[in-house]
Amino acid sequence: MPSSSEPRLHVSRQGPLAIVSMDNAARLNALTFDMWSSLPGVLAGLDQHPAVRMIVLQGQGEKAFASGSDISQFEKKRSSPEDAALYNATVERAVDAVRLVKKPTVARIRGYCLGGGLALALYCDLRYAAANAVFSIPAAKLGLAYNPFWLQRLTWLVGPAVAKEMLYTAQRYDSQSAQRIGLVNAVLDEREIDDRLGGICELAPLTHIASKLAVDQSCSVQGMEESVCRAAVALCFGSSDYIEGRKAFAEKRAPRFTGS
Repeated sequence: MPSSSEPRLHVSRQGPLAIVSMDNAARLNALTFDMWSSLPGVLAGLDQHPAVRMIVLQGQGEKAFASGSDISQFEKKRSSPEDAALYNATVERAVDAVRLVKKPTVARIRGYCLGGGLALALYCDLRYAAANAVFSIPAAKLGLAYNPFWLQRLTWLVGPAVAKEMLYTAQRYDSQSAQRIGLVNAVLDEREIDDRLGGICELAPLTHIASKLAVDQSCSVQGMEESVCRAAVALCFGSSDYIEGRKAFAEKRAPRFTGS
């Protein structure tokens, strides 16, 4: 898909895969206020779409996943304490919207993944990086501080010592270093990522939802809501997909799951 002249979010579908592309090529896919504002509604709509099994976040083109917020707007959008508070709340709602998605989410990362862009990637369930991916949290170079929940998420992935090093040094990590510290799941080429995403989409959707819920609940600072997790498990065992899975196993064929 060619880049548009105006910064925006593109939404496309490849079968059960929904793709949200952040497009602001002139600024390494930095998100404008309008892009941040629209992201929660876009994600909620895809999460509720019955044919969608996975949501992928990516940057338009090869140069960047997202380089954070579009700083060129700060003079107009963050010129007063009130404007800054509104802007920050909008960004925080957008990042939290990724956390709230029930279906599997994947950050497909090419090029720069910086600041608020990295926050979006952190809240995806999986992060697959291309060889040219570059990661950094440059807060210490800008004199700002990030949402503590974003840093909690970072710490869960890489551990407290590495998280502090990333924040204190504001250094950049290439894709191999990011995989080594646990920031990304794997470094893959385009075909390998396509194959991996396709394979996930072929498996049981209700199982993915139940698994995601249990893992996320286990990491919650409020503790696990066991009843919610058990309800998701019960839904799997009461589904037609469970019948299909057993039947396919007995018949030695690939299952055809419908998410019902």
